[in-house]
Amino acid sequence: MNDKPQFLLVEPVAKTQYPPLGLMKISTMLKQKYHDCQIFTAIGKDIPQGLYNPEEIYITSLFTWDLNSVVDSILFCQMFFPDAKIWVGGIGASLMPEYIFEKTGIMPHIGLLDGAENCPPDYSLTFGRKLRSSITYTTRGCVRRCEFCCVPKIEPKYCNRNWEQDINPDFPEITIWDNNFLASRNFEDDCKTLLKFGKKVDFNQGLDARLYNERRASILHQVNVSPVRFAFDSMEYSDDVLRAISMAKKITNKEIRVYALYNFKDAPDDFFQRINSINLAGVWAFPMCYREPSIENIQKPNGKWTKELLRGLKVILLNFYTHGMITPPRDSFVKIFGSNTEEFKERLYSSYLYDKSLNSLRSKVSPEEHLQVEMFV
Repeated sequence: MNDKPQFLLVEPVAKTQYPPLGLMKISTMLKQKYHDCQIFTAIGKDIPQGLYNPEEIYITSLFTWDLNSVVDSILFCQMFFPDAKIWVGGIGASLMPEYIFEKTGIMPHIGLLDGAENCPPDYSLTFGRKLRSSITYTTRGCVRRCEFCCVPKIEPKYCNRNWEQDINPDFPEITIWDNNFLASRNFEDDCKTLLKFGKKVDFNQGLDARLYNERRASILHQVNVSPVRFAFDSMEYSDDVLRAISMAKKITNKEIRVYALYNFKDAPDDFFQRINSINLAGVWAFPMCYREPSIENIQKPNGKWTKELLRGLKVILLNFYTHGMITPPRDSFVKIFGSNTEEFKERLYSSYLYDKSLNSLRSKVSPEEHLQVEMFV
């Protein structure tokens, strides 16, 4: 009989390149509290070999449209381990806790887990990924309150963290998930610390173009920041974003990528103006479609976009660009998207019609003939 306390950490759906940071921190928390404990991990509905009687089970979540998979994992654990205490958390569950409670009887923990937040990640747990980058937050929360963003609900207070312990010396890179690194009161000290680590750094959530000035840029780019990321969520911020891009191009030769939100309150015309400006600046645009928290995994038009235009844009990004990022060459951009808003909408609608006709053609042939269809079109 195994007398060592056992704990199970569950990732219901593995959809991103990164392992669940929250569960990695919880593992460290448990190991610090129970020095002889056994930590088991599972993806989906699975019982790891050697797991018999877990005292506690921690189940994370990410996207709200995957919450049914989270529910499935919870019900699975309730059935096979009825005596275990089950904790549910993560972004999706924090945004729709009532849904989890209705389906399982468990009210999720909302936001950050205090006991685990200050623990470094347990990098021995990768949930099937091959990691080469440490993952950390130097700050939590954000000084902004953007309407489309869920950060204020999950991390309502902007604060600094003791993050150095999160860095694995064996990894050549550092990925920083701060929502607004440039707003930090520890900005200069943190840059000095990053410089001492001597690793490539990716501010994966982007830098606030409104706070990107010559002083901060000169300090920041002493660090090997690659790529450089900004966000262009509305034409309201056009001057700030284009100024930041221009400044960054003078200071660094690293690739510059700009997130471009669409389908929130914008119209297709607004979106085209933004990606066109990004392209004219000679950098990469990374379109990101807004989805309100929902169980349904669909893109709902905001009233200014239509389902046809949304689908047309998605088809173009999938077929012409790697990972959906719009590359800088101007001639390719104009050929694909047009040179003005009317041409842009025409191209999107034509893309939608082509996709619709292709799907219709596929539906009329047997699976064995699909390859011939692809070759024909």
